[in-house]
Amino acid sequence: MKPQECALVVVDVQNDYCDDQGTFGKLGAQLGAVQAAAERIVHLVEVARRAGVPVVWVKTHHDRSTNSPTWLARRTRKGLEICATDSWGAEFYRVKPAADEIVVVKHRYSAFVGSKLEVVLRTLARSTLIFCGVTTNVCVESTLRDAFMRDYDTVLAEDCAAAFTTAEHDGAVHNVRTYFGRVAGSATIEGLWATPR
Repeated sequence: MKPQECALVVVDVQNDYCDDQGTFGKLGAQLGAVQAAAERIVHLVEVARRAGVPVVWVKTHHDRSTNSPTWLARRTRKGLEICATDSWGAEFYRVKPAADEIVVVKHRYSAFVGSKLEVVLRTLARSTLIFCGVTTNVCVESTLRDAFMRDYDTVLAEDCAAAFTTAEHDGAVHNVRTYFGRVAGSATIEGLWATPR
Protein backbone atom coordinates (compact mmCIF):
# COMPACT_ATOMS: atom_id res chain seq x y z
CA MET A 1 0.00 0.00 0.00
CA LYS A 2 2.49 2.59 -1.11
CA PRO A 3 0.91 6.05 -0.92
CA GLN A 4 1.68 6.80 -4.57
CA GLU A 5 -0.43 3.77 -5.57
CA CYS A 6 -3.44 4.55 -3.34
CA ALA A 7 -6.59 6.62 -3.28
CA LEU A 8 -8.87 6.96 -0.24
CA VAL A 9 -12.60 6.62 -0.95
CA VAL A 10 -14.85 8.04 1.78
CA VAL A 11 -18.43 6.79 1.47
CA ASP A 12 -21.61 8.46 2.78
CA VAL A 13 -20.41 10.18 5.94
CA GLN A 14 -23.58 12.28 5.96
CA ASN A 15 -25.95 13.68 8.56
CA ASP A 16 -28.86 11.37 7.80
CA TYR A 17 -26.68 8.34 8.49
CA CYS A 18 -24.55 9.69 11.33
CA ASP A 19 -26.16 12.55 13.24
CA ASP A 20 -28.58 11.96 16.10
CA GLN A 21 -31.04 14.32 14.36
CA GLY A 22 -30.69 12.59 10.98
CA THR A 23 -33.08 10.04 9.50
CA PHE A 24 -31.50 6.98 11.12
CA GLY A 25 -31.14 8.74 14.46
CA LYS A 26 -34.85 9.56 14.40
CA LEU A 27 -35.61 5.94 13.61
CA GLY A 28 -33.74 4.84 16.71
CA ALA A 29 -30.63 3.37 15.08
CA GLN A 30 -27.64 2.90 17.36
CA LEU A 31 -25.19 5.50 16.04
CA GLY A 32 -22.28 5.17 18.45
CA ALA A 33 -20.13 3.01 16.16
CA VAL A 34 -20.95 5.17 13.13
CA GLN A 35 -20.05 8.37 14.95
CA ALA A 36 -16.82 6.86 16.30
CA ALA A 37 -15.85 5.75 12.78
CA ALA A 38 -16.53 9.27 11.49
CA GLU A 39 -14.09 10.68 14.06
CA ARG A 40 -11.42 8.21 12.93
CA ILE A 41 -12.11 9.09 9.29
CA VAL A 42 -11.31 12.74 10.06
CA HIS A 43 -7.83 11.60 11.13
CA LEU A 44 -7.34 9.15 8.25
CA VAL A 45 -8.20 11.87 5.74
CA GLU A 46 -5.51 14.11 7.24
CA VAL A 47 -3.03 11.24 7.06
CA ALA A 48 -3.91 10.71 3.39
CA ARG A 49 -3.49 14.39 2.58
CA ARG A 50 -0.06 14.51 4.23
CA ALA A 51 1.00 11.42 2.29
CA GLY A 52 -0.20 12.80 -1.05
CA VAL A 53 -2.98 10.20 -1.31
CA PRO A 54 -5.97 11.58 -3.23
CA VAL A 55 -9.24 11.61 -1.28
CA VAL A 56 -12.42 10.90 -3.22
CA TRP A 57 -15.63 11.78 -1.41
CA VAL A 58 -18.85 9.90 -2.14
CA LYS A 59 -22.23 11.18 -1.03
CA THR A 60 -25.78 10.00 -1.58
CA HIS A 61 -28.54 12.20 -2.99
CA HIS A 62 -32.13 11.10 -3.51
CA ASP A 63 -34.89 13.00 -5.28
CA ARG A 64 -37.71 12.52 -7.82
CA SER A 65 -35.30 12.30 -10.74
CA THR A 66 -33.65 9.12 -9.39
CA ASN A 67 -36.26 7.56 -7.08
CA SER A 68 -37.58 4.80 -9.32
CA PRO A 69 -40.50 2.62 -8.13
CA THR A 70 -38.07 -0.26 -7.60
CA TRP A 71 -35.77 1.91 -5.52
CA LEU A 72 -38.65 3.26 -3.45
CA ALA A 73 -39.93 -0.28 -2.84
CA ARG A 74 -36.80 -1.24 -0.88
CA ARG A 75 -37.04 -1.61 2.88
CA THR A 76 -39.23 1.17 4.22
CA ARG A 77 -37.89 3.99 6.35
CA LYS A 78 -41.34 4.91 7.72
CA GLY A 79 -41.80 7.66 5.16
CA LEU A 80 -38.62 9.52 6.07
CA GLU A 81 -36.45 10.52 3.11
CA ILE A 82 -32.75 9.73 3.30
CA CYS A 83 -30.23 12.29 2.03
CA ALA A 84 -32.69 14.31 -0.02
CA THR A 85 -30.87 16.49 -2.55
CA ASP A 86 -29.89 19.90 -1.10
CA SER A 87 -31.08 18.94 2.40
CA TRP A 88 -29.24 19.18 5.72
CA GLY A 89 -29.43 15.38 5.91
CA ALA A 90 -27.35 15.07 2.75
CA GLU A 91 -24.55 17.29 4.08
CA PHE A 92 -21.30 15.76 5.30
CA TYR A 93 -21.07 14.84 8.98
CA ARG A 94 -17.85 15.86 10.85
CA VAL A 95 -15.79 15.69 7.65
CA LYS A 96 -15.15 18.24 4.95
CA PRO A 97 -13.65 17.86 1.50
CA ALA A 98 -10.82 20.23 0.65
CA ALA A 99 -11.46 22.66 -2.18
CA ASP A 100 -9.43 20.59 -4.64
CA GLU A 101 -10.86 17.19 -3.68
CA ILE A 102 -13.40 15.38 -5.82
CA VAL A 103 -16.96 14.77 -4.64
CA VAL A 104 -18.94 12.05 -6.40
CA VAL A 105 -22.73 12.06 -6.01
CA LYS A 106 -24.45 8.69 -6.17
CA HIS A 107 -28.06 7.55 -6.15
CA ARG A 108 -27.73 3.83 -5.43
CA TYR A 109 -25.81 1.74 -2.90
CA SER A 110 -22.76 1.32 -5.14
CA ALA A 111 -21.01 4.55 -6.05
CA PHE A 112 -20.18 3.08 -9.45
CA VAL A 113 -23.83 3.03 -10.54
CA GLY A 114 -24.86 6.11 -12.51
CA SER A 115 -22.04 8.35 -11.28
CA LYS A 116 -18.71 9.73 -12.49
CA LEU A 117 -16.69 7.57 -10.07
CA GLU A 118 -15.26 5.23 -12.69
CA VAL A 119 -13.93 8.09 -14.80
CA VAL A 120 -12.54 9.83 -11.71
CA LEU A 121 -10.65 6.72 -10.64
CA ARG A 122 -9.27 6.09 -14.13
CA THR A 123 -8.04 9.67 -14.20
CA LEU A 124 -6.31 9.29 -10.83
CA ALA A 125 -4.64 6.09 -12.07
CA ARG A 126 -4.23 4.62 -8.61
CA SER A 127 -4.33 0.82 -8.43
CA THR A 128 -5.23 0.47 -4.73
CA LEU A 129 -8.42 1.89 -3.24
CA ILE A 130 -8.83 2.26 0.51
CA PHE A 131 -12.50 2.35 1.53
CA CYS A 132 -14.06 3.84 4.63
CA GLY A 133 -17.44 5.25 5.60
CA VAL A 134 -20.96 4.09 6.34
CA THR A 135 -22.51 1.73 6.34
CA THR A 136 -19.97 -1.07 6.09
CA ASN A 137 -22.47 -3.68 4.93
CA VAL A 138 -24.40 -1.60 2.40
CA CYS A 139 -22.83 1.31 0.53
CA VAL A 140 -19.21 0.72 1.53
CA GLU A 141 -19.29 -2.99 0.72
CA SER A 142 -21.32 -2.47 -2.47
CA THR A 143 -18.83 0.07 -3.79
CA LEU A 144 -15.80 -1.97 -2.72
CA ARG A 145 -17.20 -5.08 -4.43
CA ASP A 146 -17.73 -3.16 -7.66
CA ALA A 147 -14.18 -1.81 -7.47
CA PHE A 148 -12.86 -5.35 -7.06
CA MET A 149 -14.87 -6.43 -10.12
CA ARG A 150 -13.03 -3.68 -12.03
CA ASP A 151 -9.66 -5.12 -10.99
CA TYR A 152 -8.74 -2.60 -8.32
CA ASP A 153 -6.79 -3.77 -5.29
CA THR A 154 -9.32 -3.05 -2.54
CA VAL A 155 -8.73 -2.44 1.16
CA LEU A 156 -11.34 -1.86 3.85
CA ALA A 157 -10.16 0.44 6.65
CA GLU A 158 -12.02 -1.60 9.24
CA ASP A 159 -12.09 0.87 12.12
CA CYS A 160 -13.03 3.74 9.79
CA ALA A 161 -16.19 1.99 8.64
CA ALA A 162 -19.28 1.15 10.66
CA ALA A 163 -22.79 -0.21 10.48
CA PHE A 164 -25.81 0.13 12.75
CA THR A 165 -25.15 -3.26 14.34
CA THR A 166 -21.96 -5.16 15.13
CA ALA A 167 -23.26 -8.21 13.27
CA GLU A 168 -23.77 -6.23 10.05
CA HIS A 169 -20.31 -4.68 10.28
CA ASP A 170 -18.62 -7.97 11.09
CA GLY A 171 -20.42 -9.76 8.25
CA ALA A 172 -19.22 -7.18 5.75
CA VAL A 173 -15.67 -7.37 7.08
CA HIS A 174 -15.78 -11.15 6.68
CA ASN A 175 -17.04 -10.82 3.10
CA VAL A 176 -14.30 -8.40 2.15
CA ARG A 177 -11.52 -10.36 3.82
CA THR A 178 -12.69 -13.67 2.33
CA TYR A 179 -13.72 -12.67 -1.19
CA PHE A 180 -13.15 -9.07 -2.23
CA GLY A 181 -9.95 -7.59 -0.85
CA ARG A 182 -7.97 -6.89 2.26
CA VAL A 183 -8.89 -5.53 5.67
CA ALA A 184 -6.58 -3.25 7.67
CA GLY A 185 -6.80 -0.94 10.62
CA SER A 186 -6.21 2.77 10.15
CA ALA A 187 -3.06 2.63 12.30
CA THR A 188 -1.56 0.09 9.91
CA ILE A 189 -2.49 2.23 6.91
CA GLU A 190 -1.05 5.32 8.58
CA GLY A 191 2.21 3.49 9.25
CA LEU A 192 2.52 2.45 5.62
CA TRP A 193 1.73 5.93 4.36
CA ALA A 194 4.19 7.53 6.77
CA THR A 195 7.09 5.86 4.96
CA PRO A 196 9.03 8.51 3.03
CA ARG A 197 8.02 8.64 -0.63
